[in-house]
Amino acid sequence: MAIRKTIVRTESLSTDRVHGYFDDDIVTCPICTNILSKPVTCKTCENSFCLKCIRLWLNEKPNSCPFNCHFQERKPPPILIKLLSKLKLNCQYNLNGCTILIPYEALEKHELHECLFRLTQCSNCSKEMLYNELEDHQNNDCLPKQLTCLICDTMYYQKEGHEYIDCLQKQVQIMDAATRSPGKKPLSQHPFAKRLRLLHAREQTNENYAQRIQSQNDTQDFTPSAPIYQPPSPQPSHSESMAAAAASVRPSNETLRISTINFSKIPNAKKEGDHIPNGYAAFNWENIYYMFEEHVRNKSQLQGFINAYTNSRTCVAYNGRGNAMSIFLPNTRHTFGLHSFEAMSVYHDNFKLTITSYRSNDVFSVKNIILTKKPTLFEINWEQIDKITFTPAKIYETNRPETFVLTCLNLVL
Repeated sequence: MAIRKTIVRTESLSTDRVHGYFDDDIVTCPICTNILSKPVTCKTCENSFCLKCIRLWLNEKPNSCPFNCHFQERKPPPILIKLLSKLKLNCQYNLNGCTILIPYEALEKHELHECLFRLTQCSNCSKEMLYNELEDHQNNDCLPKQLTCLICDTMYYQKEGHEYIDCLQKQVQIMDAATRSPGKKPLSQHPFAKRLRLLHAREQTNENYAQRIQSQNDTQDFTPSAPIYQPPSPQPSHSESMAAAAASVRPSNETLRISTINFSKIPNAKKEGDHIPNGYAAFNWENIYYMFEEHVRNKSQLQGFINAYTNSRTCVAYNGRGNAMSIFLPNTRHTFGLHSFEAMSVYHDNFKLTITSYRSNDVFSVKNIILTKKPTLFEINWEQIDKITFTPAKIYETNRPETFVLTCLNLVL
């Protein structure tokens, strides 16, 4: 039996990886002394640093530059970008067998998506291996990994996954089978049990919604195809008063439909994530990207996303580069409503997110919420709108926008 070689990964851009001559006083980071990675420059002293290095520094010493001046971030000078572009480096998986010399600008793409010797994880059994060994492993050696849901105790194979609606259904079954104690309130009448049944009914009603309207052409009139949602005897609430206020706009004979979009059914989705395609769930998605749990678990720098994958969610949406993102219908003659959404911050607790709704290009309403690093459901109750924009506040220490995650959207159609 052959002895398996050790898998090696070298994440830092060490100067030892550079092929040929370079000016190490200019293209190296003063903090880590490695080649600059995603460089940013201090506007005060004009010294450049790795983005990751300076962020860690500023977390410890806010607004203070390593060169004892006030740190103000700006883009690196063109001469630095030109010098870096001339560098050629060994792949970080060189010791695993990759012998390619990669230009600095193409290094990240090669190591993340192209290198045959990069580390990957089998989606069936979670075993780590080289990418060029994956196909042979899955065809000959793979033993699927069995997992247990921490919420409903269902055992399932990782490859098959465990859908949110299946989890809810199992919880309802457990609730129905629970023994009723004499003299106590039946468990099935508990508020949590009622809420659980409502969630299950909503998910079951709208399970195939995204797939149905995905096939619609963007140029066609928007006709929601989700089955009718009937809430069980709702109590008077703020949402009812909102519906009454919108009665002059919504025809009295129009049926209310609620659809939950959870980003798990994006067609032709890439494992490493990408921009959500326009037309998904019949909406346009501006600066909104999706990311799978499997990809996050393989990347230490993405661990801030890990809390988003609750309730058996395997894919979530986030704002690209920390900037604002928007959701709108391609046909502006039609409107929708935002009942609620679940969101969380990726890196910082207690930061402000501003949600703005529009109607015919005019601002309809604005709401500010505070996000934490745990998913939270926010009830909005906006109706008859045609666009929503989510704008994150800038972080004080870095003056950069924050990255946040949407796990689901509950829309009124």
